[in-house]
Amino acid sequence: MEILDKLKILADSAKYDASCSSSGSNRKNTNVGIGNGHVSGICHSWGADGRCISLLKILFTNACMYDCKYCINRSSNSVPRATFTPREVADLTIHFYKRNYIEGLFLSSAVIKSPDYTMERLVETASILRNEYHFNGYIHCKTIPRL
Repeated sequence: MEILDKLKILADSAKYDASCSSSGSNRKNTNVGIGNGHVSGICHSWGADGRCISLLKILFTNACMYDCKYCINRSSNSVPRATFTPREVADLTIHFYKRNYIEGLFLSSAVIKSPDYTMERLVETASILRNEYHFNGYIHCKTIPRL
């Protein structure tokens, strides 16, 4: 699966992950407005100083091993599935950052194989960003609980 296909699926799936940000909008610019809102995985959050911060909000995977009835990504739900590699997420983040699209990453995930395995992939992603790319931007990484 191509990286852009994964991005579409996993950015769309991330809109169901609760956060203090906006995502999933699809507002077009008008002749009296400024800017667009688009379902591209870019969301906005606000800093303590009131400043708007653009984040790449994606799931690492939506291919969940659990079947929680309340969750859109439950294993029994028929939705398109995708999984990034840690390198793919790090590369996407850096490419978006260098183009000034984002200031940080909001990364969450469904559970693949086990909660520990999933957390290892998320930590590996953050490690690539911090230690290889020397990314000093914001990283919000959700923890994966055991059931």
